[in-house]
Amino acid sequence: MKHFIMFVLFGILITASPAFSEELRMLVWDGYAPENHLEVFRQSVKNKYGTDLKLTVKHASEFMDYRNALINSEVDIFTTSHNYPKDPRHDYIRRKLVIPVDVKNLPHFKDILPDLQKTSYLTERGQVYGVPFIYGPYGLAYNTNIVKKAPTSWKILWEPKYAGKYTIASTINVTNIYLTALAAGLDKSKIYQYQSVSSPEILTKLKYLVKNVRSLYGAVETADDLQGLSLAACWGFAFSELKKRGEIWKMATPEEGSTAYIDCWMLSHTLRNKPKLKQIAEEWIDYTISSDFQVEQVVRTLNNFPVNLSIRDRITPEENDAFHVDDPNYFQNHFIPWEILDRNTRKGFELIWKKAIR
Repeated sequence: MKHFIMFVLFGILITASPAFSEELRMLVWDGYAPENHLEVFRQSVKNKYGTDLKLTVKHASEFMDYRNALINSEVDIFTTSHNYPKDPRHDYIRRKLVIPVDVKNLPHFKDILPDLQKTSYLTERGQVYGVPFIYGPYGLAYNTNIVKKAPTSWKILWEPKYAGKYTIASTINVTNIYLTALAAGLDKSKIYQYQSVSSPEILTKLKYLVKNVRSLYGAVETADDLQGLSLAACWGFAFSELKKRGEIWKMATPEEGSTAYIDCWMLSHTLRNKPKLKQIAEEWIDYTISSDFQVEQVVRTLNNFPVNLSIRDRITPEENDAFHVDDPNYFQNHFIPWEILDRNTRKGFELIWKKAIR
């Protein structure tokens, strides 16, 4: 119910409405909607619309959290990886759980890496459903305090001297199968095929990888998981904290390539009949692909690849070396985006992983 303030001016009764309050509900991975940037955005909305915007942010722990929130109409805007919107288990677009993003409301969309602007993963019938704002590899990381020369191949994880001196993910475990297949020499076009990766040779290598790991971390590594180790297969999110602890970690560029995620924003069906809130949500998306957010949060806090190529003049030479902002072909030449796995293929990969950790 709206409440009105009443004034009497020269005998005339006037009603005035206070600033209307909106609530935008977000579901994101940790680090994707930090409070300092939320506050900047709240003030921007206040200045533009006179609206007191309430931003409710929840953090997901697994991809099923997104599907459940959409089905229960509990979220308005969310982040997900590029291979999930059309994954048969989720199928956000076909099931009409999401609505298209109007890129005309995103002035910074033109600055996104061309290879990522309108991928088949995130578009349908010419409409854009997902807007990338960060990407990166499940990469080969090395502690420069110990490993003085950047590794050039995933094969380094199988060198006896590094046994017990590396860590890998346990939750998103298919990525370990992918990297093992690459290290075994399997062509990158075949690493997502069960028949190709289910060979005895690859299973033997995977068992070795698991047997000699120092530990298995969860979905995302922490500084505690990597500290003191020589190598890791990880995302790089812990590098900033490790630097504070005196360890400089970097991502290598293995000759076999690295599998990669592209995380994007999507709009929930809950905004279908809320044009003003939808536009505010799109303005938040545009804010996250702006140079301020890309430099401060994506590059310097999350230590991952920015999608906005216009930030070249705002980053250091060291940051450019790490994220190759001046090389628009780096993504295409070195990253292998995760593919959508059908039900049988996924079950096959799960079986391979169970054999490896048995």
